[in-house]
Order: sequence, then structure tokens, then C-alpha cells
Amino acid sequence: MHNRINPLNWLSPSTQESNQTHSSGITGMVYDSIRGITSEVSKRISVPLSVINDSLNNRGSSNLKDSVGGSVSDSANGNVSEDAPPSSPPSSTHSPSPSSIKPTLLSAINGVIGDYLYTQQSPLSIAMTFRQHGNDIELNALARHIAESEGKLLIMVHGLCMNDVQWRQSEHDHGYHLANDLSCTTVYLHYNTGRHIYQNGMELNALLGELTNQFHSLQSQHSLDISVVAHSMGGLVTRSALYYAKAALSEAAAIAEVAEEKAQWAEYLKKIVFLGTPHHGAPLEKAGNWVDLFLGMHHFTAPLTRITQIRSAGIADLRHGYIVESDTHSERRFDFASDQRKPIPLPDGVECYAIATTSSASPNAINKHLVGDGLVPLNSALGIHENEAFNLNFKPENQWVGNNISHLGLLGNRTIYDVIHRWLS
Repeated sequence: MHNRINPLNWLSPSTQESNQTHSSGITGMVYDSIRGITSEVSKRISVPLSVINDSLNNRGSSNLKDSVGGSVSDSANGNVSEDAPPSSPPSSTHSPSPSSIKPTLLSAINGVIGDYLYTQQSPLSIAMTFRQHGNDIELNALARHIAESEGKLLIMVHGLCMNDVQWRQSEHDHGYHLANDLSCTTVYLHYNTGRHIYQNGMELNALLGELTNQFHSLQSQHSLDISVVAHSMGGLVTRSALYYAKAALSEAAAIAEVAEEKAQWAEYLKKIVFLGTPHHGAPLEKAGNWVDLFLGMHHFTAPLTRITQIRSAGIADLRHGYIVESDTHSERRFDFASDQRKPIPLPDGVECYAIATTSSASPNAINKHLVGDGLVPLNSALGIHENEAFNLNFKPENQWVGNNISHLGLLGNRTIYDVIHRWLS
């Protein structure tokens, strides 16, 4: 870093000796502090991962539940739910327990550095699965449940750094109550939120395609009827999956072939409810990008951008709400750039709903346009954009705005549940 501050040092034959001289006194104290910060950041990431990895490698999969929580151990041991009734909530959510904290920590780690975990093939990387009762469920078992509920399927898609059991907030789970009140099969998607949104979208598209094939193989007398309730990033993942499914269907139709089997699920999607989805980005990621810009403008502070750039591809995609591969620039993820998205409207033939809130009981313009629910501004959650090409144009009757409800509070609010129930009915 000293050479950034004094580039002439590179011209000196005794650069190393000079740096040692300049790195004493107050200058040395400053440099030591910066080294300490970057070192501490590194330790805070590597030490917990090392501990959890040691548990995975040394203690064996049978003990994983004690070390990293049930969500990993269930997947690692092949512990999947096949015949449990879909109307009961995840068992781990009946009452708080220490073990429920560990899957929460793992989900948070995946949200922050999940792209790294995936590329390193780490056992800590969460694989995309459908889950019920806190356990993975096989697609053939899920297909049978759907057939038993007259083809009605509700998919709950969680947001950044979260997991399937965290839908239960304030002793309430939207999915559990909707399953009972609407007599549908409810399933919870679990995925690595640190990966690019388009990557999760592609994978969800494929997973739903396989599920659709399983359902059709049962030759049920009922038609498949799919609805989605998506929170935060989950709404972007849902839109991404639908984009790739529709693209595959259009391509197949254009060349006069039978529609791609793995994309047919999109024809059965009827409704999507978006809860606090940042359709046009989230200010916290944008703020981080501004910090990167200003720190990187000066030689003195450029090395400090390494600290601010500890955030995943998934988080970076939230800057403007990227949902397709062409929007992303992963090789230069932290460069400051304006919104360069491809305009993608809401899908035809699908009834879409948007719920947006402010965290203030008496919101002013700042609360609405900058703060919103604490993470997502009102306009972003409602799909409103100053450029008409990006405006999602939700129907007025398909929008609901509330006050004094935080981003996480969207999950446990009974009034919001009543709105969702009315729409899905």
C-alpha cells in the first residue's frame, strides 16, 4: 500500500529498506491498522469455515446435525421426506432450539460467499432442493402429494441469506396456513443465495421441469396448477426461472418442435405473489458499490476496497435487480456501472401481485423512496421505474402497500397473510 501512496519508491534501489523506514511511527501505526483490518476480515471468514469443514471431514456425516444443523445433515445423509403430510409446518419451527440457529448461520454464510463455496465444491454450499418439514423431499413423492391435492401446488421461495424454515416468523408461517386454508400442497425451495440470480433461476427452471414430468407420469386426472409466494431475492429468482422457461418454449415453437419438456411447467404457473422483491435493486448494494467507487478513486484508499468487496455474486446482482446472464459482468463485479439491464416485463398469462411496505408508521418521501421496508424501497418492490421500458406495470388491484412493517416482518404479518390468501383464493 505504501507504494501506492508514494509510487516513486519503485524507482529506488532500496525499496524494501525505504518501506521499512516509512512504515514506522504514525505511518507504521496506520499501515498496521489497515493490515489488521484486512487480516481480521480474512480470519473471520476462514476460521468459521475451517471449523465447520473440520466437522464435516473428521466427525462424519452422522454427527453433522450437531455441528452445522439439520439442513445439511439431512441432505448429506439422504434423509428426505417422502410421505409426510404437506399441511404440517417444519418440525424445527414448532419451538426455538439451538439447532435451528445453525442452519440459519449456514444460510447466511451461503448468502455472503456462496458463489465461492460453490466454485470450490465446498460441502457447505447449499444444493437447491424442495423441502417440507425441514427435510428434502424427493420429486416423485412431491408429485404424489400434488396429485392428492387435486394438482394444486404452492411454492415458497425465500430471500437472501435465508432458508426454508425461516418462513416461520412471530409464530406464523404463510406457507403452512395457506396449505391448510387452500387445500394445496405447499413446498419450500431451499437454495444457495450467494450464487448469481440467473444461475439459481436456471436451476429452478430445470427442477420444476423435472417435477412436472414426474407429475405427468402419474397420469393424474387433475391438471397442474402452480402458484408462487416469493420473498425478496426469491422473487427475482422466480422471474429468472420463468424467463428461461419461456425462452425455451419460444425457441421450441419457433422451430416447429414439441415444447421443451423441462420448460412446460411455465404453462401451469397461474399466480406469483412478490413480497418485498427488489425488482429494480436494493439501496444497500448500491451504497456498497458507491463506497467501492470512491475508495478506488484514490491511491491512498484503493487497497481498502478489498474489505468492501467481500460480498457474493447474488448480493451484487441486487444492485439493479439482475435476473438474466446477459445483465451480469461477473469478471468485473465491483466496477461502478449504471443500470444496464435488459428490460424484462412481467410474464403474459400469469397473474402477478406485489406487496411493498415501509418500516415507518408515518412514512415521508425519504422513507418511501430510499428506506422502504429497511432494505427495499417502495418503487422497487412495486416494479415502478422512471424508464417506462423497465416499469413492470402491476395492476392497481394487484398491489398492496403497508406501513410500519419491516422487510423481515413481511413474513410474520397476519394482515399480509390475509391479502395473500385473498389473492390466491
